[in-house]
Amino acid sequence: NEYSKQIKEYRSMEKPGKAHGKVFVRVVGVRGLQVPIPQQATALTCTLNNGIHFVTTPETRLSRDSRIDQEFELIEHNKLEFTLTLKVRRDAHITAQSQALVPPPAPRVQPPAAAPKSRGGMLSFFQSSPKKQPRATPPPPPAPPYKLPDNLARYLKQDGTLARALISFKDVAARCDTRLFETSYPLIGQRIEASGGPTTMELGEIVLQMFRLPPLPGVLSNQLPQSLEDCHRGLRHVAWHKVTYFEGTLTQHGGDCMTWRRRRLRVIGANLVAFNDVTKKATATINLKKAIAVEDNQDTRTDALSPARSVNDYDGMITVERSFRLVFPGNQEIFFFADTDDEKAKWLDVFRALVGHIPPNPLWAELIWQRQQDMAKQPSTQMSSSKIGPR
Repeated sequence: NEYSKQIKEYRSMEKPGKAHGKVFVRVVGVRGLQVPIPQQATALTCTLNNGIHFVTTPETRLSRDSRIDQEFELIEHNKLEFTLTLKVRRDAHITAQSQALVPPPAPRVQPPAAAPKSRGGMLSFFQSSPKKQPRATPPPPPAPPYKLPDNLARYLKQDGTLARALISFKDVAARCDTRLFETSYPLIGQRIEASGGPTTMELGEIVLQMFRLPPLPGVLSNQLPQSLEDCHRGLRHVAWHKVTYFEGTLTQHGGDCMTWRRRRLRVIGANLVAFNDVTKKATATINLKKAIAVEDNQDTRTDALSPARSVNDYDGMITVERSFRLVFPGNQEIFFFADTDDEKAKWLDVFRALVGHIPPNPLWAELIWQRQQDMAKQPSTQMSSSKIGPR
């Protein structure tokens, strides 16, 4: 392995509890928001608060399914929790909606008119005819209860907060450990009722993608991934380097072979590995990342050679049937020939697809891959040891 020496050094530096991992969180967006959406464009932001830092995303337009697509990086610890708060910018149309929630003042009740005073004395007794008592004015009908308009402002707090989600990392740590995990959390908000008090309710959900990068002591910070996409890409690349893409038999001259030697070869990731036919163990490795070209010797025989080289430079190797060569810096070359034309064509296709197109294999990803392999072996080791008992 290209990192075997470094990996041994890093493993020796590992001390449990002394290093902290990283947690990458991407807020994908809001889904199924159950609030009245204004016709006017309404700005929405999301603020992450982990008790130490407040980070707010750029504004996006509010809709039932709003795309946010903003990433955060957190330092892992035992009690890692954070909130995600949605806020609406209080533009003029939102302010107008808030004012519409204020009930109009109650109408003033007019007091009943006083009856005119009658003139006193005997004269008034004889001159006035008996009058009917004035009827009492009925009270005005009660005003109908004020009905709150169902607008967005009814769901907002004074500072524009719409809803909030609480995330406790320990609940999902195992699911996002060195892998991408997508999940959703309920958005809890409130609605103002006619009585004047708020009712707490679920308004929708917020969709997150999370990735836990475990502690990697000894690896420099600039060698670690800086985003969730870097994490995903690095693990995808390290997996690419573990795949066997082709195997077969070739006869080799060059590299560690001073004469023509027939070998069983496998293309494993970026390496061409030779195996012993008897022990099945790897005996030699050619790093294809260092190769700069693959050339068919048949083409060299057919076409004119470059002025700087002649047929004698190859000691007659280009005349070998079904042969080709890998070219390395400094005019270094390794020659091969296949048993059949079909096998040669397959090897050429594989090498041409690889040379110059090999993805990087970051050290941090290699460390994680080896750790995963060690963890995968532990259950089988424990099971095998549990089966061994006294006889």
